[in-house]
Amino acid sequence: MNLRRYVMAVAASALSMWVIAGLWHNLVLPSLYADQAAHHDGLGLMLVAYFVLAGLMTYLYRRASDGSRPALDGAVIGAVIGVLWVFPHELAMAGAHGGSIAYVFKNGAWHVVEQGLGGWVAGLVWGSRSS
Repeated sequence: MNLRRYVMAVAASALSMWVIAGLWHNLVLPSLYADQAAHHDGLGLMLVAYFVLAGLMTYLYRRASDGSRPALDGAVIGAVIGVLWVFPHELAMAGAHGGSIAYVFKNGAWHVVEQGLGGWVAGLVWGSRSS
């Protein structure tokens, strides 16, 4: 394994997901929904979580992709991880706390996009022959 390329793929993926998550949760959601407020608590811990997530996604990309379609394979792996990571947890929390099922599906769809982007980035970096 090329450790330098792996670290670059993880870092690029993690930072891309962290930035888009921050934009979504702190700029877009508060402007779309009156009951949503921007929150900046735990940004450092969130970054650590995105590095862990990106590390797992990049590892899975390396194992599952043949390298012929790096961006597409990365995006698909990321989108699947987005569903696996968020949807069951949100569904359980909605059941336990009486949350909105509509929100569960909206948030799940968002994470398909967010982790799809992270996977796309990881695939581009890892799959790049010039890296």
